[in-house]
Amino acid sequence: MADDTELLDLLDDQGALMGRTKSRADVHRDGDWHRAFHLWVMHPDGYVLLQRRSRTKDLAPGKVDVSVGGHLRAGEIWLDALREAEEEIGLELRPGDVDLLGTVRSERAHPDGSLDREFQDVYTTVVEGRGLPDYRLRCDEVAVLYEAPLARVIELYRDGRALPVAGWDCQQRRNDALLVPEDLIAEGREGTLVALGWLAAWWAARARS
Repeated sequence: MADDTELLDLLDDQGALMGRTKSRADVHRDGDWHRAFHLWVMHPDGYVLLQRRSRTKDLAPGKVDVSVGGHLRAGEIWLDALREAEEEIGLELRPGDVDLLGTVRSERAHPDGSLDREFQDVYTTVVEGRGLPDYRLRCDEVAVLYEAPLARVIELYRDGRALPVAGWDCQQRRNDALLVPEDLIAEGREGTLVALGWLAAWWAARARS
């Protein structure tokens, strides 16, 4: 579970460090800009992983989200944030395993009154020889891990087209689902679609190379 007392670096509205820190809880309460790490995990067959957030998460509990996501703590750089992949889904990564796609400037006003303003550094990686049962999920972070074709995930986010997905939950049980727009984080849908567009372009270029 994320620690609400952990310190985050504050950014200005252009993403520059301000030289100040604040607790995670206060950052979300006050709507301060901060940096986040998002990772899209691809399989060689063109399938992408989606996670269903634990229902105990403070923001967007139980909603479907990027494969791996987390905050950069005060003083950290993106290399440090690779730990999120191991913490959430048991995936160990080295710096050369990931590619940077871009940075999304995201503002999410949540129903509880919190305001999550992030500069989300978006990365991707391709994992070979691993199926859904091979990931180790932390139940306080990720309830279920799904996989689906990237093109169909884009249709879900862009058009709201229902998406049947294979799933595996944190208690090592098969947990397939039919994902619909209500499963998504409504406040972040637009930014996620931008990131998925980058991912699709990166995937197409990789296929051509």
